[in-house]
Amino acid sequence: MEGKNILTGVVVIVVGALIGSFIGGFIGHTFPEGIIHDLFSKEISAGLSPATLDLRVLELTFGCLLKFNVPSVIGIFLAAWLYRSIAK
Repeated sequence: MEGKNILTGVVVIVVGALIGSFIGGFIGHTFPEGIIHDLFSKEISAGLSPATLDLRVLELTFGCLLKFNVPSVIGIFLAAWLYRSIAK
């Protein structure tokens, strides 16, 4: 049962981040250069850049990069709040 709760939490976070990023990209393209454009379109990246391990028979690529912007963080919180409201 706990595995299902973790999976649900991950799905809520990913969906919230995707919706927030989409809305931020739309707003960023709609507004001209300035404070509003920068607020919605600037990203903060954290993670590991892709690294490749070549074993001649097998080639593996490792990496994980998270990109957050203000709308994606807002989307995560809104999705979590909405999920908690619906789940009660």
